[in-house]
Amino acid sequence: MKMNIKYINIIACLAIATAFSTSCSVFNKNKNTANSSTPKTETVKSPVTTPSQSAVSAENLGGEWTIYTVGGKKVTGENRPYINFSMDDHRIYGSNGCNIINGDFATTSGTSLKISNVISTMMACPDAAYEQAINSGLDAVRSYAIIKKGHEFYLDLKNSNGITVMTLRKHNMDFLNGTWEVKSINGKEYNNPDMEMVIDIQEQKLHGNSGCNIMNGSLSINPDKSNSIQFLDIATTRMMCPEANMKAETALLVALESVEYAKKGKNNTVIMSDKNDQPIIILKKVNVER
Repeated sequence: MKMNIKYINIIACLAIATAFSTSCSVFNKNKNTANSSTPKTETVKSPVTTPSQSAVSAENLGGEWTIYTVGGKKVTGENRPYINFSMDDHRIYGSNGCNIINGDFATTSGTSLKISNVISTMMACPDAAYEQAINSGLDAVRSYAIIKKGHEFYLDLKNSNGITVMTLRKHNMDFLNGTWEVKSINGKEYNNPDMEMVIDIQEQKLHGNSGCNIMNGSLSINPDKSNSIQFLDIATTRMMCPEANMKAETALLVALESVEYAKKGKNNTVIMSDKNDQPIIILKKVNVER
């Protein structure tokens, strides 16, 4: 017997609520609550395609997007809402800044996009300024456009009149994934193949060898900054090594604490910079089969 999709979503919602010790709700499609909690923040324009930008195909829709604007208002705050488009099962997962949400989406032809059967937990958050606007905006989506600007992607979600109700942003820092040899620190060149870093953007992890000790840490990406990357909670083993190795290790650990940005360089290199965008570390991609 085929179960009605509404009841399937109610069951799924109850499962989410149980996991997060809260209640749940299926969105009311007939009630427009977009204006009930419109955030009083700066009004921004959606990115416009220029010669340095380009429209992008639907295959780039998949993945996690941070909500950049909703209803023309820029989204700010610590608990940044996001949506993950899963292309495998055509489901969305994410957060509206307070509650966990999920639902279905369909891209029937061209740039058409419809999001449906969205369910949500029902935690009460006093600072969830964008929750109702996001919920209502998702219900109104009928098409989309993806624009690439530099190495970042912007996703415009539009209503039936072609008006952008929400803009999402994907940082696209995946070029940092992999194993990297440290070639220079603060302008001083190093030639120690053991001094290397393995970066995993998806898991937000860092591990490697500082030239003397094994190191591990985490990383974060600021959704408000282009090319953002920060390394946090770096810990190392405590072996003693030759003095030159120890000095190189100290230089690397101090430099990593100052990293704020990362950009692609030439010949498979990455340039990491401080808050003033001054280069402090240059990495070169390692062939793991060596």
